[in-house]
Amino acid sequence: MTKEQLRILIGENIRKKRIARGISIEELATVLGITPGFLGLIERGSRGVTALNLFKLADIFKVPADSFFFHTQELSYYKSQELRKKISSLITDFSEDELNIIIYTAKGIQQMRTSTKPLL
Repeated sequence: MTKEQLRILIGENIRKKRIARGISIEELATVLGITPGFLGLIERGSRGVTALNLFKLADIFKVPADSFFFHTQELSYYKSQELRKKISSLITDFSEDELNIIIYTAKGIQQMRTSTKPLL
């Protein structure tokens, strides 16, 4: 990935997150201490964002700072991997019975996802 492609990707991700949260470009620019015009350049990939502002954005959007570096599909994979790690860490000291309950529940969810019958 070139430097320009990376700037564009980061800018697109900033814009998507801003719009998804209903934040205007003016509001976000004010929080970052930059002009709306400069933020527009960042979102279009014409200008880069500073590391400090990238961390501010991560804090504002409640996402990891590196999430701005992934395409949506890559980010979904990243998030699912993180969730799998979290589940693994939570169940490390579960008993065999507790693990069987989790397996039973997961199988039930899997059946619901693949079932063609309406749930109600």
